[in-house]
Amino acid sequence: MNSKPFTLRRGFTLPAFVLSAFVCALVLSNDARAESEFDTFLKPLLSERCVKCHRGKKPKGGVQLREVNSSAKLLGDAKLISRLVKVLDAGDMPPEDADPIEEADRVQAVALLKSMLRQATEGKEERRVQIRRLNRFQYNNAVRDLFRLDRDVFALPEKLMTRHTRYLDTKGDKMPNRVDVSSSALQKSGGLNGVVAFPKDLRALHGYDNQANQLALSPLLLEAFLKLSLSILDSPDFKPETVGIWGEFFQAPGELADVPTEVRKRLAPFLRRAFRTSVDQATLDRYASFVTRKVEEGVPFPDAMKKLASAVLSSPLFLYRYEPAGETIEPFALASNLSFFLWGSSPDDELLRLAESGDLVQSDVLRKTIDRMLADPKVERFLDTFPSQWMQLENILAATPDPKKHRYYSIDKNFPAGLQMVLEPLLLFDAVFIENRPIAELLQPDFGYQSDFLRTWYTAKLEPPKIDDAKVVEINKGRDAQRRERQASLDVVRRERDRFGEVESKLFAEATQAIDLAPGQAKWQREQARILAEGAVLSTWHRIGPFSGPNLDVVHKQSFFDEAKVDLAKAVGNRRWTEAKQLVDAQIHRFKDQNSAYYLYRTIQSGSARPLDLSIGSDDSFKLWLNGKVVADKLTARGVAPNQDHVRINLQAGESKLLFKVTNGGGEAGFYFKANLKTLPGPLVAALSAKAGERTPEQEKVLRDHYRSIAPEFAPVRAEIAKRRDDVNRRVREAEEALRRVPANENLAQLRKNAQKRYDDEIRAKLRHRAFARVPATDPRYGGVITNAAMLSMTSGPTRTHPIARGAWLIEVVLNDPPPPPPNDVPPLNEDAGDQNLTIREKFAVHRENPDCAGCHSKLDPLGFALENFDITGRWRDKYENGRDVDATGRLLRKYDYRDVVAFKSSLLKERQRFARAFAAHLLRFALAKELRPGDSLTVDTIVERAEKEDFRLRSMIREVILSESFLRRR
Repeated sequence: MNSKPFTLRRGFTLPAFVLSAFVCALVLSNDARAESEFDTFLKPLLSERCVKCHRGKKPKGGVQLREVNSSAKLLGDAKLISRLVKVLDAGDMPPEDADPIEEADRVQAVALLKSMLRQATEGKEERRVQIRRLNRFQYNNAVRDLFRLDRDVFALPEKLMTRHTRYLDTKGDKMPNRVDVSSSALQKSGGLNGVVAFPKDLRALHGYDNQANQLALSPLLLEAFLKLSLSILDSPDFKPETVGIWGEFFQAPGELADVPTEVRKRLAPFLRRAFRTSVDQATLDRYASFVTRKVEEGVPFPDAMKKLASAVLSSPLFLYRYEPAGETIEPFALASNLSFFLWGSSPDDELLRLAESGDLVQSDVLRKTIDRMLADPKVERFLDTFPSQWMQLENILAATPDPKKHRYYSIDKNFPAGLQMVLEPLLLFDAVFIENRPIAELLQPDFGYQSDFLRTWYTAKLEPPKIDDAKVVEINKGRDAQRRERQASLDVVRRERDRFGEVESKLFAEATQAIDLAPGQAKWQREQARILAEGAVLSTWHRIGPFSGPNLDVVHKQSFFDEAKVDLAKAVGNRRWTEAKQLVDAQIHRFKDQNSAYYLYRTIQSGSARPLDLSIGSDDSFKLWLNGKVVADKLTARGVAPNQDHVRINLQAGESKLLFKVTNGGGEAGFYFKANLKTLPGPLVAALSAKAGERTPEQEKVLRDHYRSIAPEFAPVRAEIAKRRDDVNRRVREAEEALRRVPANENLAQLRKNAQKRYDDEIRAKLRHRAFARVPATDPRYGGVITNAAMLSMTSGPTRTHPIARGAWLIEVVLNDPPPPPPNDVPPLNEDAGDQNLTIREKFAVHRENPDCAGCHSKLDPLGFALENFDITGRWRDKYENGRDVDATGRLLRKYDYRDVVAFKSSLLKERQRFARAFAAHLLRFALAKELRPGDSLTVDTIVERAEKEDFRLRSMIREVILSESFLRRR
């Protein structure tokens, strides 16, 4: 082949992460002509354009090209050839500041390099790791399926999504428009009671937890597995109601059954499922003898079977996945590989049957089996592992945005926003899988699943509704004016009520002028005098107290003044007698003081000496004096009630003096007093008792005033007064009510506080909701696995975005082209230092000036800075906090100029085959459970080529991975 001359631009440098410095113009011949083509084409190319940078003690990228001096030398380094193919095929070389290679030469070079790679790897690569233990997720599922448990064995926080809507149980090809899901990743509950999981498995470089080189089994872990198996079978939750195989496996056989025969019958299918292969006679005999011996020793049959099951779970045949040596995969190994890839568990009976018959390795049978497995609800376990680990979504659990700036992210400590965010990309993956959509829709779908919280997060300002200050001020002014108006009206009617006494006096004065009350008053006085002469009248009570003491006994016995000679005008210490008209007879009256005494005094006017029966109640005790002598003394602790004691006293003609002492211990005090006598005010009784010609002017006035208040002659006047009084009181009440109905003025600070609380509570409620709805992707900025809040949050720091972390995520997850770690002698960039007015892009500009950094940054920066419009929690921003505009422009893959993230994603979609290749490589690595070797890149080419015929639909990609040479052959 004729080659064009190559020149090396002066000052040309290579990125540290790219081994393709010499690939930029590398064109190899086909296998037959490789050696001659190397001498005529490759060697001059390396000399002119590459060796200068890739020689010496520190060659660029760690690649020493001077040693590649023959085709045999290059064919001896398959890893190097694979990396050359990758960078040349992706167009990563030559670098941007070097002359580009001709497109025809690039295409031919890729084809020739792939041919050399096949030659270099065919039958020469090391064999796949042939033994590895089950990881924690697989162990849980294998045990659960083996016993048909109705729950997980232990808590699985690595399972990021719980599907409460069982949409995978249906056979439809359309995901529901509304699903209920949640994440329990931060909770440690679940599983069988008393069963504790072994530690989380180590993650490989990308994040997969099923990689063979990480799944060793140390003696310490082996002991942990033994204890774990015992705890599972001994759990109180391991019982007939939760174990699906209880009746067919653990339940004791009938009395007439032959135990050895029954045990063997039960063990054969159990061991086959547990060990994932056919079980030889010797193994079956050994386990059956164990159970039979235990039963003969008196161990109950279910317990003997539990001990056997525990031993099975501890067996290497259960704990390990192993594959016999050979070029072609053995059927049982294929069944296990299929099952652990798609179901995260052991093969079911149908898979074991096909493996045992040898039919599973037949192409048509294998294809039907793949379709069956993809339609089985157990494929949920694939969806529980691969998507989250491929997208590295577990990192969202460690996201801690500064709560001072992003308080709503963690406003509910038990339900941080990350638990809602992580569900969005996982639901998208579920939908693409169920509906078998092209994987390109993972990057920019026309729909998504969002909760009410996420819709709020993406579109709202995350602040309570604004309070209209001017409106509040205006409302308060109106209320103040209304309040003044109604207060003025109230003042008017209150003055009218206050002057009502004048109206009343005037009406009575007018009635007095018109009516002669003397005849009626004389008649009334004669009647009252007769009543006094024939009966007795009690005056109102006078009261003094309380008097305190240390306890009930003391206050009951102690005299606090001369109880035989009561003088109402004389004070007792600082206490004075007061008239107590409210102490009405025949009612219970209560006092509050403890360890205290009250005295009650009244007079009784009687026309003759006569007995009088009294009904008394007290809390607690009482004493009673009549005319200075004790007539009753009751010391007891009790609660007051009517008619607790009956006392008869003997009245003398004229006036008798009654003193009543009520004493209390703890709690409330009180008394009850009842006598069947008429009660009149004392001054009125005295006036009535005096002879007509001997009454004082004051007594005459008492009689006139009292009769005037009850005179039947004034009934019409009193009715009119009552009517007018009721009217004015009604108008006062109405005015008072009208004033009360004026709302209080709004407090702006309190309004803001209340609005904030309501909004906070609303966000908290949304964080706990499980409902996610299918929504159209109306805003192209969002959606897909790249521009969702989970990815954008987990690749940011607490206070700022990390464009390099975001770029690294994109280049590793989406493009599967991870850069090497930065050189050890390059200090990390302190993005928080320096001029705060600079943008992050400007701060990185200095870092990129370092030649050792420029190469990586030339690939990472366009990816990371394309997402700079999203803040650390995935919300859109146009400016930084310092007021500078966000610059999200760039050039993608050295091909596509973009001005924003929408154009960036559109450009990325143009590289659908490149994304398909990256995705296929991730999928193959997960399926093989090991790091890919150089030869596997050829398998990836085949997967992509075949899947492209079906538009790279997800299930097609999975099927082609399974049907690939790497999955089915010993490479």
